[in-house]
Amino acid sequence: MPLAFELLLLTVVAVAPRPNAVPLADASAGAVRVPSKPSAWGGPRTGREPTLSDRVANYRLEAVLDPVAHTITGKEQLTWRNRSDLQIASLYFHLYLNAFEGPGSTFMTEKAQYGAFRSGVSTKKGEWGWIELRKVQQRGIDLPWVFVHPDGGPQTDHTVIRVDLAEPVAPGGTAVVDIEFFDQLPRVVARSGYFHTFHLVGQWFPKIGVLELAGERGATAPRWNCHEYHLNSEFYADFGSYDVSIVAPREYVVGAVGEEQGAPREVPFGLEHRFKQDDVHDFAFAADSRFQELRATHEAPGSAPVAVRVLYPSEYQRAARTTLAATLESLGYFSRTLGPYPYRTSTVVVPPFNAIEAGGMEYETFFTSVGFNEEPLLELTRFVTVHEFGHGYFMGILASNEFEEPFLDEGLNEFWDARLMGEKPVPVRFPAAARSGFGPWPLDWWDYLRISGTTRYPADPIAGNSWDRYSRESYALVYARTALVFHDLGQLLGDDVFARAMRLYYERWRFRHPSTADLRVAFEEASGNHEMLAAWFDAEVYGAQPVDDRLEEIESAEALPERGTVLRSGERVELEDRSIDELVRKRRQEFRRHNPRAPRWQGPFQWRSVVQARRYGAHVSQTIVVSFEDGSTETIEWPQGERWHRWVFERPAGAVSAQLDPERRWLLDVDKLDDGRTRERQLLPVNRWTLEAAAWLSAALAFLESL
Repeated sequence: MPLAFELLLLTVVAVAPRPNAVPLADASAGAVRVPSKPSAWGGPRTGREPTLSDRVANYRLEAVLDPVAHTITGKEQLTWRNRSDLQIASLYFHLYLNAFEGPGSTFMTEKAQYGAFRSGVSTKKGEWGWIELRKVQQRGIDLPWVFVHPDGGPQTDHTVIRVDLAEPVAPGGTAVVDIEFFDQLPRVVARSGYFHTFHLVGQWFPKIGVLELAGERGATAPRWNCHEYHLNSEFYADFGSYDVSIVAPREYVVGAVGEEQGAPREVPFGLEHRFKQDDVHDFAFAADSRFQELRATHEAPGSAPVAVRVLYPSEYQRAARTTLAATLESLGYFSRTLGPYPYRTSTVVVPPFNAIEAGGMEYETFFTSVGFNEEPLLELTRFVTVHEFGHGYFMGILASNEFEEPFLDEGLNEFWDARLMGEKPVPVRFPAAARSGFGPWPLDWWDYLRISGTTRYPADPIAGNSWDRYSRESYALVYARTALVFHDLGQLLGDDVFARAMRLYYERWRFRHPSTADLRVAFEEASGNHEMLAAWFDAEVYGAQPVDDRLEEIESAEALPERGTVLRSGERVELEDRSIDELVRKRRQEFRRHNPRAPRWQGPFQWRSVVQARRYGAHVSQTIVVSFEDGSTETIEWPQGERWHRWVFERPAGAVSAQLDPERRWLLDVDKLDDGRTRERQLLPVNRWTLEAAAWLSAALAFLESL
């Protein structure tokens, strides 16, 4: 950190700002259980309003990019509206780039605790990044500001500030704050930064927090929601309009949120690109002298045309074509299943080689994919494109709080992506196998999610904030486990009811900020089953109960006469082993004489079969299919509420096998291999598993060869 900046910090911290009457949301404000008021965030957007969103925070931004020093000289004019009935004397801002200034930030201390972030790229000498505030004014009056720590992070974290206003904002009034700032971009290790000539500029300007009112996301009184920048969390902001000018050298191609306003304009430092976008809650851009470009237009009934633009380096031409196709595919799918895409552009960036940590990042109308040109990883390019586009709905249009309730974005988006990816098997090709004449490997996307989404003892529920997690792996369950939880909920409700619930949730909460409780209410209203939904959310959303149903026993035996006394012609006769054996022999001989072509298992006696199942986790309604030697089957509905059950069958044929969940409805079940049993030991499954293990080993070797 420059010495001048350290002196500035000391000066600012020495200021004694007046206290703010509005408190900050604390670190445990996630997993909301109380539904928001119907009037929250101005009420549902019906489409008849003059704007898509209730615009609260409007920005005019200027950025001058120096791609050699990797810096931005910036200006900001924020016009913020006070939605509360209180006078607001102080505003809270995020300074996200300070997460990358050194080891003392909350982000870096959590990175040291958890071990790494994603691919684990480290910051070397001269690669740190930060944001400096050079001027903060209201009506020309300098404003004091101070660092604060809403989540109890280290005092060395500088990602949140409080600015005390010269003129408090009256209820319903607006404040105009002018800020001059300077960014030193970091080498990209997480979401934002540079590599060589490539620059992904995200979370680069002072960004105001969200003033939540009573009845919004569990708030009981007005509060500021403005958390520190955590390792695993992303962002949360009010909707508004953005008018942004970006100056870059003439040879640089620039892509950004929104629509570019005409041709770039010549200025002393290069070309000035101007972008505007209404009804979004963030702004990011990318610039590179090596960008090439693909364009297309998406048109569909009920939706306005969308101009799609893919920016990519020359080494990733094939990845760029895959990215373009996947973006068009996603535009169609999300528009059909949730609601029409409300914007007129979608810009995608494929980062260059060695800048993979800039991949997989999302903003409204703008996101990044990942670059792979060869199989099998090219399929990953398709998935990341689908996933990051999907964020435009769950993170963007629905605008859930990614700090406190990340599953509402990451998890539900993962689930909706899986519905698209799982419509048919994904053909995964391995070059080495193809050269040997083998075709593509059909991957079931839901099987892929089960690998990472099922665990016998989850440490954390999917609801809850993003940073208070047992481990990196536990946070990762927010993605795959959420997808499985809502897949299985769909099995409980049925596809039509589930689709109706999701559309209700989207239509009611688009351009607002829903909570976990608001999602639950949408499902309750769409299904009419309040009790079941409450139980499911308690067990699998607010809680983390595994599903683990097992078939533990299947056996069959002829129901032969047994020792003891019986009444015959009014007299009691005792049956002994010798007399029983003789009786059985005679009846079998007689049966064979009259039924010479009967199969070996068929005889004069009934078969008694026993099937036993046990529950080791949460209760779900199960189906069991029992197959008998005569080819018949019996389907049993095993209801919730029982920890175990033993079924006994008296039939002419014995049971040969039993199968729990024959339609594979319950993907949360931690072990599907114990769902089926046969009466006799079968070598075929063992041989099959051996062959599959060999196939997976071959696939792994082919994968390594393809890298």
